[in-house]
Amino acid sequence: MRKFGAILITLASVPFLTLGLLFLIAASSVPSRFWVALAFGAVGLALLLWGLGRLRRLAALSDEALRTGAVELAQRLGGELTVAQLRAEFRIPQNLALKTLEGLAAEGTCQREQRAERIVYVFKGLQPSLARKVCPYCGTELPLRQAVRKCPNCGAQLEITKT
Repeated sequence: MRKFGAILITLASVPFLTLGLLFLIAASSVPSRFWVALAFGAVGLALLLWGLGRLRRLAALSDEALRTGAVELAQRLGGELTVAQLRAEFRIPQNLALKTLEGLAAEGTCQREQRAERIVYVFKGLQPSLARKVCPYCGTELPLRQAVRKCPNCGAQLEITKT
């Protein structure tokens, strides 16, 4: 219903802009019509800008746009997202942010984790992975920065694994 009202407001701006243009043309012969043209044009422009702004905001708050935006925000934040972060980014109510994140959790895009006093939604595929050198025999782990190819404990060839 809100979208329909925004469309009506946007369409209502057309007659005002048309009348403003007509009075502006007529002002070339009668200068007093310039102020009427200016008034019609201002009202038409205000209605048009408000209607288009409202339509843009409604499009940004659609379910699909919020889901996509939540995944993009989680990617920027290292794969973890809270309801408060989603609310702050999109300026949306608490229940809409919670509904969006719960929908993503229900479809398996993220997992809900309880941490201390808050709930964090973890996007496993978006979290950065750490690579290490691991010995397959004795389990020794070494950082990638070390220029070692063989395990210092048993002499086996080290394998690079991601965690």
